Amino acid sequence: MTQEQALSVLIQAARVAQSKGAFTLEDAKVIAEAIALFVPAQPQGEAESQPETTVEQVVEESGN
Repeated sequence: MTQEQALSVLIQAARVAQSKGAFTLEDAKVIAEAIALFVPAQPQGEAESQPETTVEQVVEESGN
């Protein structure tokens, strides 16, 4: 697994945890700001046309 893939897994894990209510609103804001430093904002129409890499895809690509 590369550092980029590892970062992607961590970001996705944070998003999954937030979707399940794991963080307070304040914590979610700080986490979202931290993620924004690593994930460049996409123009409005592009976000839907490019699917995100899933944890399963990263694991499959790394061969583990």
